[in-house]
Amino acid sequence: MIKKGVIFAVALSVLGGAYYFFSTPQVKATEFKLDIKETAWEIRPGLTTNVWSYGGTVPGMPIVVEKGDTVRISGINNLPTTTNIHWHGLVVPNDQDGPGKTIEPGKRFTYSFKVNDSGTYWYHSHYRPVLDQVDNGLYAPFIIKAPEDDLYSGDHVLVLDDWYLDADGNRLQGTARGDMERFGNVETVNGKTDSAIEPLVLRKGELHKLRFINASTAAVHSIKISGHKFRVTHTDGHPLVEPYETDTITLSPAERIDAELAAVGEEEKSYLIESERSELGIKIPINYQAGQVSTVLSPFVPPQSIAIPGIDNRTPDYTLTLNSVMDMTTNGQSSNQGGGHDMTAMPMPATESGSKDSMMRWTINGKSYPDTDPIAVKLGQVVKLRLWNKDVTTAEKMDHPIHIHGTGFQIVSLNGKKPEREIWKDTVNVPAGEYVDIAFTMTNPGTWMLHCHILDHEDGGMMTSIVAK
Repeated sequence: MIKKGVIFAVALSVLGGAYYFFSTPQVKATEFKLDIKETAWEIRPGLTTNVWSYGGTVPGMPIVVEKGDTVRISGINNLPTTTNIHWHGLVVPNDQDGPGKTIEPGKRFTYSFKVNDSGTYWYHSHYRPVLDQVDNGLYAPFIIKAPEDDLYSGDHVLVLDDWYLDADGNRLQGTARGDMERFGNVETVNGKTDSAIEPLVLRKGELHKLRFINASTAAVHSIKISGHKFRVTHTDGHPLVEPYETDTITLSPAERIDAELAAVGEEEKSYLIESERSELGIKIPINYQAGQVSTVLSPFVPPQSIAIPGIDNRTPDYTLTLNSVMDMTTNGQSSNQGGGHDMTAMPMPATESGSKDSMMRWTINGKSYPDTDPIAVKLGQVVKLRLWNKDVTTAEKMDHPIHIHGTGFQIVSLNGKKPEREIWKDTVNVPAGEYVDIAFTMTNPGTWMLHCHILDHEDGGMMTSIVAK
């Protein structure tokens, strides 16, 4: 009999490659230990950087469980600073969601909850300032398998990220000149870049499942495939009533997309999945082996609609206006300290006199966290929320991907127009100058975060809370 611990060694053995391959495990693991520690990580031969990690790798150790499991996850903090863990996209009891718990250096905390919905999720630090910890590598996949997942020819997780490094692999702090967010100059798939990214190896006739996760702190990733089409089946872990085909997938920070890849290419030929910024390193080769197999049919069965009746014509219960302000500072002292919160305001170029700087502060309804007004909702109540992005006054018009803890939500409209298909998510990008209406129901009591998942913006104040009673 194989002990539960073996599943960890199997998972970790493939972390150095460009993807994770999950075959049916011989045993079902439900208990996990996360060693949260510093380590060195090789992004490509000749380029190594120091990281914070879950288990010594970036991305960290994948947690793979089955729908209905009750999991116990012990985080052991071997970092020199406090941290915590958020289970992004999972609907769990409020005291297990993560932000309200801290793990001090040398201490551990054990999370325990039941996973009720299959799909592609992830976990990451939520200890503020969140940017610093996630940017240092504290993120990993959390996969809840559905029975049909084992019927694919392969099940691959592709975690996209960007790194801001000098030529020696040292982390650069702050932002590049002209940027208000921290964008990287090296982009990775599962912690590897360029030629270090291992290929997807296919045989004609196979059908593979690809799980894309955008773990970048600010970067949007748009990737295109040659000679094939993606068949998108899930958004943020939620199955689509109407899957669709495309050759390009775009993910804002924290978003996930599951897509099927039918192996329709030619034997012993190569194709490519690459970023629109491929010069920064995201180029995933697709290599075909000789021979072919009988065509594998899709095991995915679209669900019945769960769209909320009558929600289209209902007036929003709340409107959140997203924006930014530039606070002037004198001698390094800000004119607005963000309500005493330890947030990382973004320094801007000095004025000609050199005596003043300006710092960006991001707002919801004109206020920055922790001074933002909470939203009070009743448990089981359908809430319609309008997210209106009016952040268009700066030189760089800013999108804001908004994430809600503790629930998924239906996309009701985009600028008043109903989306082409029914879509459920936990993170939605709100383009600059536009609005998105969403609808959700809170099923667990507590105070839940709502925030922009561009982490510079979250740390800089674009966060509020939903109080469910």
